[in-house]
Amino acid sequence: MENIIKYLNAELEERIDILWDDNGILWVDWREYDEEIIKCCEKFLKTGDLDGEARESENDMGFDIIIKFKGKEHIIEYKKEGTDRDTTIKTLNKVLSPDYEIRFWMDSIGSDTLGFFPKTSKFWKELEDEFGAEKVRKYFSIIDENSRMFDMNMNEIFKLMEELKK
Repeated sequence: MENIIKYLNAELEERIDILWDDNGILWVDWREYDEEIIKCCEKFLKTGDLDGEARESENDMGFDIIIKFKGKEHIIEYKKEGTDRDTTIKTLNKVLSPDYEIRFWMDSIGSDTLGFFPKTSKFWKELEDEFGAEKVRKYFSIIDENSRMFDMNMNEIFKLMEELKK
């Protein structure tokens, strides 16, 4: 939390360097295996109860990605013909709620590897109470069903990058 507080207090020129090497960032490459994203998230949250699995299936992909959490299995429903990181992360975030929340680190946009912060919901609430929800959400975006992370075009990315400078 200490580095995130420093980050939120920092000026633009210093901001990115504070968190770039932080060991609390879940870095996700656009080519990442979806079940590995889930397994990596568990390494950060340490719930002892979260796992991901690719399981053979008779669907068009030939497999399903399963999120296992708190004794339940959740099949990720992909809208297109293959898996995609956006759907995996959005579904994982929904499964983890209300205890945990993954936020998208906006300063990581513009790359094929994006940064995410999986934390307790209490952590995000306390941060928003201290710095204001608007400021925290500007840099650590809430992920919901309408979120686009890996699926943005360059014009959207450049626009967001400009907004982050303000």
